[in-house]
Amino acid sequence: MTRTASSCAATGCRSSIRPGPRSAAPRWSTCWSAAPDRASPASRPPRRPAACSGWPYPACAAWPTPYSTTTDMLKPFMRAAAAVFCLVALQAGAATPFLAGGDVSVLPLMERHGARYYDRQGRQDDALKILRASGHNIVRLRLYEAPGPGNGNEGYHWPAGSMNLPDLLALAKRSAALGMQIQLTFHYSDFWTNSKTQNVPAPWRAQLDQLPDEQARFERLRQLVFERTRAVLRALQAQGTLPQFVSIGNEIEGGMLYPYGAKTETNWPRLGALLQAGYDGVKAVSPASKVILHLDDAGNLEKYRDYFDHLRALNVQYDVIGASYYPFWTKKTVQQVVAFSRALTARYDKDLFIMEAGFNWTPNLPNGYPGQLSDNGPYPASMSSPQGQRAFMDELLGALRKTERVLGVLYWDPVMIATPGIGWAVRDADGVAGPNVVANTTLFDFDGRALPVLESWKKHTQQ
Repeated sequence: MTRTASSCAATGCRSSIRPGPRSAAPRWSTCWSAAPDRASPASRPPRRPAACSGWPYPACAAWPTPYSTTTDMLKPFMRAAAAVFCLVALQAGAATPFLAGGDVSVLPLMERHGARYYDRQGRQDDALKILRASGHNIVRLRLYEAPGPGNGNEGYHWPAGSMNLPDLLALAKRSAALGMQIQLTFHYSDFWTNSKTQNVPAPWRAQLDQLPDEQARFERLRQLVFERTRAVLRALQAQGTLPQFVSIGNEIEGGMLYPYGAKTETNWPRLGALLQAGYDGVKAVSPASKVILHLDDAGNLEKYRDYFDHLRALNVQYDVIGASYYPFWTKKTVQQVVAFSRALTARYDKDLFIMEAGFNWTPNLPNGYPGQLSDNGPYPASMSSPQGQRAFMDELLGALRKTERVLGVLYWDPVMIATPGIGWAVRDADGVAGPNVVANTTLFDFDGRALPVLESWKKHTQQ
């Protein structure tokens, strides 16, 4: 009998071991079966995710054993021996991958509006398949609660049926079927969230409005964060697509669920309680999923120290620090972000993930107006070109891949190409979409053809 990867996984080789140097091999925790839901019977067997196919560990994939003819009585001892062997192999330096992908949450909406995507040879195909073939090994998927008219901000909303739970579940299935890891981002809102906007979802507000005082409303909100997080993870678990990474909120440097979780000097305990509720909701279903707390402005070490020092004082739990990095907004170079990453991971003993990154390949949109990223910060204007975009991503992926404890990079937005009816939001008054302000920063050109930048992913994830 020859030991296979699945038999080795069944022994209990835990993912808590710190990995050795990177290679193209997947991280052990990717292939470790998720623990059963804590609310489920303890006897329920964990399911091994589909990502475990093609296991790369030679030590675990082909370990001969002399017990091929023994009775079942010896199998527990065989499993124990395999566990020890696998642990030794991991401690000796089992590889972990560098994760590089992008946020494809808008893709189903794009497809419904007729967007078409083409590979570098001009062949039309599913955008996800093009990205996967180009080296993308992870997707970011965002979740809104009840997007639609009246549930946005300042007279605009996100289209109903897009980025809600059914949309998320379907896209998670598509992504997992291609062997891609999943990073799930809870916005805990019906609309875009960032430092300025963190609106409580409309269905939640309706519940809170029925309660007698602010303390009761906050306690119910904390329960809602836990319950919704747990429910979504259960739904993903039921279809076999548990995410490897889960972000509690999006760019929460100013807090979340305003005004209850707004970050102020007197409100840190409440913000911490909401973040902890999200963490607990994830771990109640999937202890193996890594919880991310995501801020903007990568490179601003002072901002991150202030934020995560407060969370440390409150004993808020999380696994990974997330950061957004756009040279246009941050005015930082790749090397400055590398130094920032090293300082941050050392200070908090946490891994780091670049949750968003973007760089324009032309300054303007198809209508001639400047895009949201009208320039590229400290990088010269000459780099606002397809080859300049590729050069930047080569630098970013190459540098961060070599930086200890940086797990990977997610691009935003890779697929939101120029398409009629698609914009940053839809106007409540007449249903007309606003401008698509990121069409000049995607990984496909205005006609949907893959740009040279996709070669950067292939270079840094397929070695």
